[in-house]
Amino acid sequence: MDTLKRYMPFFTSVMLMYVVLLIIYPHYQYFIDPDGIAYLTISQRYASGDMQKAINGYWSPWSCWLTASLIKQSISAIPASVIINTLGATGFLYISQSFFLKFNIIHKLQCLLNVTLAFFLCYAVFWQSFDDLWECFFLLSTLRLMLADNFMKKPALWIVTSFIGTLAYFAKAYSFPFFILNTIVCLYFISKDNKGAWLQVSLIIILTMVVLSHPWIVALHDKYGICTTSTAGPLNMSWYLVGHPHWKAGIDLLIPPAYPDSPYYWEDPWFANGVTLHFWSSWHLLGLQFVRIGLNTWKFLVSNLQLSIFFPVVFIMVLRPKLHDIARSVVSGEVRILAVSFILFPLGYVLINFESRYLWYMLPLAMTIGALLIQNMDGISRKWLIIAFPVTFLIYPTWCMAKIYDEGANEYKTAQQLKQLNIKCAFTAMPKPGIAAQRIERLAYFSGYQYYYSNSRKDITEKDVLRDIRRYHVKYFFVYSGSDLIKDGQGNVFPEMDTHISELKIFLIEP
Repeated sequence: MDTLKRYMPFFTSVMLMYVVLLIIYPHYQYFIDPDGIAYLTISQRYASGDMQKAINGYWSPWSCWLTASLIKQSISAIPASVIINTLGATGFLYISQSFFLKFNIIHKLQCLLNVTLAFFLCYAVFWQSFDDLWECFFLLSTLRLMLADNFMKKPALWIVTSFIGTLAYFAKAYSFPFFILNTIVCLYFISKDNKGAWLQVSLIIILTMVVLSHPWIVALHDKYGICTTSTAGPLNMSWYLVGHPHWKAGIDLLIPPAYPDSPYYWEDPWFANGVTLHFWSSWHLLGLQFVRIGLNTWKFLVSNLQLSIFFPVVFIMVLRPKLHDIARSVVSGEVRILAVSFILFPLGYVLINFESRYLWYMLPLAMTIGALLIQNMDGISRKWLIIAFPVTFLIYPTWCMAKIYDEGANEYKTAQQLKQLNIKCAFTAMPKPGIAAQRIERLAYFSGYQYYYSNSRKDITEKDVLRDIRRYHVKYFFVYSGSDLIKDGQGNVFPEMDTHISELKIFLIEP
């Protein structure tokens, strides 16, 4: 009964989150970003038993496996993915409350922070429909286990930590290096002066995690012919380093789908990638990496502010607690372990890129540490911050949800109209980057047609595009608002099909 009472803020917030998600689902169900298109496609492959194509080094498998299990129960892919992501959000709420209880956050702040997280997670479920929330739940669970009483003397907890760390890796590949680093560093502080125990426990946890991960690593090796935990890290580091992908020999302007039944190449970009560059490949690239680190540091600050205006303050307090008497008293003991993990998590992204969703792992830690700082204050500042601190975590999510309201609904409707026309051939388009490009990509997924992605370059001419169109036997050219039109070599517009679709113009390139 006491446990039920302690977790009442969690149960209340879960119910609130479920109710809000049910209400808003009709207006956000068709918002699918390019990553979501890939994940949904892979989930459907697992559900149909197409394992060779489903195994993917760029997109992590955990949410795909769970979504596929619901698809096999005759639940459509999109609602299945939302259900699975909502379960990840539930775990995120639970582990957050566990941290609030562990560090004795006052009841009023517990309630406010749980309600804040309930609304935040309604945004997170739709903003990133795969991987991030599950990764955060699993990684936070491993940290919470390491903070259990007498963890260093409980081998059963070591094995459970390894198992959950493996699930975190399956949820998102970034977890593999972070789990290893986080385990080594956090256990160093937890073990205190017993360095022998630190080395022993760290090795057992890490080696067990690697062994449990081994079947998936072998599957990736069999498919790609390289020993890797993921193709996402090398590709992302290469692309962000030089500012664009390097396509493999033979790819010019149009990038073919990864497989003949793929929506477009993004299902598995490895097959379109050419040379994978690294910052250690040349002095020039090393210099570019330093420039990239400077840019990413700025993006990190922006991402912090998107989470909350107080987020950078918490970061400074855990990085330099001696700057303030309250921070010095708070960031000690077990809170110091939270601070260490909080600082370690973003380090890997410094070489690549930052988005606020990449930092969701840090959210419960920032809330816990921030709440402790507030509790140690006196007077009017404490009363004001108890309300203001939780509310600021909802400013950016509210703006994002307003921006994507009913996003994708038009593409879904257009796709149904296209299916009625019985158009079965591949198409291409030249949308401008941003919203127009995402609309075309969603249209490819909803319609089931293959989109030959246009590699945007400043030196592209119509003759170049036409040459690639004929090379791949692409029959249709789609034009949304915000897309460029293409003409034949004599300056004439190709014949437009009479589709009666207001959102889209379709031009017949080849009879």
